[in-house]
Amino acid sequence: MSRALRADGVLRALMSGDPERLRADTGAGAFGRGLASLQGIWLGDEQATLDAAEALATAHDPTALTLARAVAGLAIAQFPSAIADPRLADPRTGGDVLVAARDDPQPVDQEFAPVLGILVVEAALACARIDLASALLADLDPPDTIFGCRDHPFVTFSRIVRARVLTFAGEIAAAGEVVDAAVADAGTPLELVLARAVAALVRGNADDRRETRAIVELVEDHGVAPVDMVTRGCFVLAAYGAVALGDLPRAVRLLLSAGGGPELDGLRVIDRALGLELLVAAAADAGDADAAAAWLSRALPLEEHPIAISTVARMRARVALLGENAETAIGFAEAARRRAEQDGRAIESAEADIILARARIMATGGGSAARDLADGAVLARASGHKAYLRSAAKELRTVGRRLPPDPARGWQGLSAREREVAVLLAEGLTNVEIAKALFLSSHTVRMHTSRILHAFGVPTRAGVAIALASPDPPGATPLTARQNEIVALVVGGAGNREIADSLGISVSTVEKHVAEIMRRWGVRSRAGIVRVAGVGERDAG
Repeated sequence: MSRALRADGVLRALMSGDPERLRADTGAGAFGRGLASLQGIWLGDEQATLDAAEALATAHDPTALTLARAVAGLAIAQFPSAIADPRLADPRTGGDVLVAARDDPQPVDQEFAPVLGILVVEAALACARIDLASALLADLDPPDTIFGCRDHPFVTFSRIVRARVLTFAGEIAAAGEVVDAAVADAGTPLELVLARAVAALVRGNADDRRETRAIVELVEDHGVAPVDMVTRGCFVLAAYGAVALGDLPRAVRLLLSAGGGPELDGLRVIDRALGLELLVAAAADAGDADAAAAWLSRALPLEEHPIAISTVARMRARVALLGENAETAIGFAEAARRRAEQDGRAIESAEADIILARARIMATGGGSAARDLADGAVLARASGHKAYLRSAAKELRTVGRRLPPDPARGWQGLSAREREVAVLLAEGLTNVEIAKALFLSSHTVRMHTSRILHAFGVPTRAGVAIALASPDPPGATPLTARQNEIVALVVGGAGNREIADSLGISVSTVEKHVAEIMRRWGVRSRAGIVRVAGVGERDAG
């Protein structure tokens, strides 16, 4: 049987969810050993490490060697003991197998290039080396076919690898486009569940809460059994989506289902570490210090593992916070952030930022934490990582602070009170006059003014008036024709009964429309409606 036929059979088995199909004879030689190792890794069988080592030692052509390097990287990602196994060093360079795969100028057989390229990227991703995975992916064209087959299940796998790399690198918006294609073109039920699980990860980090919740429920209720790397991955990825929603109980349930035991030893090293961190976080959220310490103890054997260093440091920071030891928590959170940044793990670096801010708020009250979170918000907005914005805002609320508004959102980035101040600024009122009109202190008006200027990206109060210049009132959502009629009557001084009589509708209907107008325009009173409408009318003239 040719290499292509053997590889095609293994790739289809990898995406089948059937463990028995992953026990097939893969043939002799280095290439066969590489395929056998790939099957074993998928099943969590440590014999796969021996097969990977044998494949590395006996591979003589570029295609077999690249396969051997990929499975060696996957073995290191799967089995904690493999990181120190000298037999998994590259046979030609004596160093890192994945770096050697990246740097080797010898081309593999053309029909194997897309498959082996994705397997090497998956190995780098599984080792949590996001920078390396991103660099490898940049040089790899997304495959439309595998071994000449357009609907091959490994095409879906290649897409979900790309989406995961983009997500963990913090490029959430770009990941969304890729995962949408994976969901749309999934050919088998398991492909669809896997693609949806990745969509949960992506949508959760985009803070698309309704869609993420629906996807997580679909994955959880589908009936897939966690028996190999793909099926366990469905549970793990859905759990990460639930984490982004803040639904820790559901995330814990999914992870424990996939993990295989209290140490989660059925998972890859990175997922084991992140899963144990989730369990620490859930215990901390419940105020259960003993449970948090117990879960941390399960993770400590991974503390020096290169894949898990930053994750375990975050766990230690969480436990220190639970014990109100802010300075210790700051030290661990800073170490976690440095290591995550070193590996390009943007999502994990952002999580360390949140923990670090929490620790600094506990220690000093929040000044430096607010500045750091504001800096992080700029990057998060650019990449679509909205879950970071929600978490950062939550931390700042504990000390009465807010993230600066997004300059790209203008009016929609302001609170209801800030919109009222913005309208009066545009009318030319001074801070003292605004303070009197809205029953605020001058200091509060100054604070609102600086946020309004930031939201519109302008340096002066005159810039606010220009920014609000529009034929339509600057509401966040257009009004209906009926609501515009009601606005006109409100501006004319009519009360609810007069409006009802004029339009031939009930008073309760008028009240509902007025409340909806206030919600859409972000104001709290009929006077606010008059002010916003007044700006629109003057600018239209």
